[in-house]
Amino acid sequence: MPEPATIPPAKGTYVLIAHLPADRSIQIGRFGTFEFRSGYYAYVGSAFGPGGLRARIRHHSASSSRPHWHIDYLLRHATLLEAWFTAAPERMEDPWAILLAASSRFKTPIPRFGASDSRQAGATHLFHSHRRPSFRWFKALPHQPIIGRVVQSGTPSTPVVCPDGR
Repeated sequence: MPEPATIPPAKGTYVLIAHLPADRSIQIGRFGTFEFRSGYYAYVGSAFGPGGLRARIRHHSASSSRPHWHIDYLLRHATLLEAWFTAAPERMEDPWAILLAASSRFKTPIPRFGASDSRQAGATHLFHSHRRPSFRWFKALPHQPIIGRVVQSGTPSTPVVCPDGR
């Protein structure tokens, strides 16, 4: 994933899209060891702490050095392809996770993954798909205050920010 310098430092919510090329067993900190299938993973997170979206996405793009959140352990083995984000003041993490969980495009591989602070029973913030998730599809869902995305371009150090959501 490119350096997310052009992502706003505002607080907000994001979705990371990553690709795992082969099945593998991965230790997720103290959460346990899990079997991950090859394919694409969408992870919903929030960034309401210091540094906002820019700091959180920067952390995840370099997560192999210092894993902190559940997704960081998966990202040691998967390639981060893009991040979708909004600087909307309301927390969209649970609503977005509910939308992804309800979609036939995704499976929920691990209950409670990244959702230990969620108030919803059986919640998860990690979703698996055999096909790369579509930003256009996600943006078209009702009530999605998306302001942009960063996608991996031809060179790993060149971010492409699409503030209008294309």
